Parts: sequence; C-alpha cells; structure tokens
Amino acid sequence: MQEFSKKLAVQFKPKYLFAHLVLFGVGLVLLYPLIFMVTVGFFTEEEFMTTVLGLLPFAKQPTWENFLVLFNGSADAAIQQYFLNSTIRTVYATFWALLTALLAGYVFARLKFRGKEVIFLTLLATQMIPATVALIPTYLQFARWPFAGGNNIFTGGTGILDTWWVYLIGGPSINIMGAFLVKQSMEKVPYELDEAAKVDGAGTLRIIFRILLPLQMPIMAFIAITTALATWNDFITPFFYTSSDHLQTLPAAITRLSSAAASPGTVPNWPLIITLSLGTTLPALLLFFFFQKYIVQGLANTGIKG
Repeated sequence: MQEFSKKLAVQFKPKYLFAHLVLFGVGLVLLYPLIFMVTVGFFTEEEFMTTVLGLLPFAKQPTWENFLVLFNGSADAAIQQYFLNSTIRTVYATFWALLTALLAGYVFARLKFRGKEVIFLTLLATQMIPATVALIPTYLQFARWPFAGGNNIFTGGTGILDTWWVYLIGGPSINIMGAFLVKQSMEKVPYELDEAAKVDGAGTLRIIFRILLPLQMPIMAFIAITTALATWNDFITPFFYTSSDHLQTLPAAITRLSSAAASPGTVPNWPLIITLSLGTTLPALLLFFFFQKYIVQGLANTGIKG
C-alpha cells in the first residue's frame, strides 16, 4: 500500500501533471474531427441545412436515422454490401501480403543465387514510383486483359474492369517493404537452425512455416496491420477501376456520394455522408489502437537478440 502511495505521489508531481494536461489537450485536438462526426451524425438533413454550425454542433432534434443506415443499410445506400466488400478485400489483400512477404523474405535471406542483390535492389527501387503514376498503365492493363470482357488478345472489350478480378488479380502482389523487413529479420536468425531441421528431415516449407515463421511474428503482425489499414482506407482502386454499385467498398462509396452531392441541382445529405465516413474511420482506428504495440515491435525487433 505504501509503495502504491509513493507511485501515486510521484505521478501527481506538478511537472508530471503539466505534461499530462498538455497531452490531454493535444489528444482533444487530434480527436476533434472524430467528435465532430459523431455529433453531426445526430442531425437530420433538414436541420443540418438550416443550422449555423459551431465548434461543437448539437442537434436540437437528435435522430438515430443516420446511424441506423450505417449499421443496417437502406434501400438507397447498400452500406452492408460496402462493408462486406471492404472486409473481404482487406482480409484477402492482408493474407497475400503476409504470404508474399514471408516467401520473398526467405528467398532473399536464405537462398543463394546469381543476381540476388540486383533483383532485390530493383524491387526496392520500384517503391520510389508514386502510386498515381501507375494509375493509367494499370487501367490499360485491366482494360486490355486477354480473353476477358470481350477482348481477343490485346485490344477491344473491357477486360477485367468492373469485375471482382480487379480485387483478386490487381490486389495481390509482392509486399516489397514487408519482404525487406522479413529479409532483414531472417538474416539475423542463425543458419544452423535450417541445417538442424534438414538433418531431421524437414523440407523447405516446413522450415519456413514451422521454424522461421514463429520467429518473425512481430514483423508479420506489423505487415498485417499496416496492410489492413492501407487496404481498408483505399478508395483509388474501386473508384477508378469499378463502376457497379455491388463492387464498391465503403471509402469509394462515400467518395461517389460526395461527388454526386456536388453536382448541380442536388441537395447533399451531409449528415449521412459524415456518418458513413465515421463508419469507415472507426474500424481502422480501433485496429490501430489495440495493435499499435505490434507496429512498434515490428520495427524495433528484426530477429533474435543475443
């Protein structure tokens, strides 16, 4: 009890109290957009349009309608379908990112072949290309996909545009930065572990998944979290390469609603759009909040410490 009292007294020293007050103020500033979205979600469309918004607006006649649309969907906004598409795409992309990062990291860390360093440096160099530069080439690649969408071989038709193949084929790729982290981590694992496993009759896949993978869990957790966050928040792929409503993910659907609201002669339902944005933000925020320690461990721990 006395030890706890001493710790409590240390925490309530003026210098610590001031530091906590500063952190609390900074936290409020950072959380203000989230708080604003929650309060606006209780507005009706009519009240929102006739209200002069203050720093923290509150509805005079609050309604749960926007939140019900968010969680239950509606006839004019298939929110549940958007959530399902976002979830499927995120899980699928995360799985392939983990698999390719693990296998590529193993190849470049443990195998010996001519030109290995040149190939790896070339792959790393591709990360310097801005994603926007690849939009048009990727669009043409999808549109001219052979024997798909009316194409014969390289011309005509729509290819795999506006199909689930955009997500299934266009999503998976080698996670270059993930492969780099796995490579750096595996290089610090003694190669004698591989040799001992081979003596016991273990094959390559068993060595990768039963021996090396457990040692890479902080790195793999980091790759999984960052990939899931990036995929969940991505709106470029569905926005540019799909047009059907049943293929939209939540960020792309919100972008389309905002674009339609900006067209002449339409009255935007901003409370609904902002509430949908809140639904997009919360899963990513909760994922980061609960697993942020793995992001730190993934960058700090790159192998066995000895």
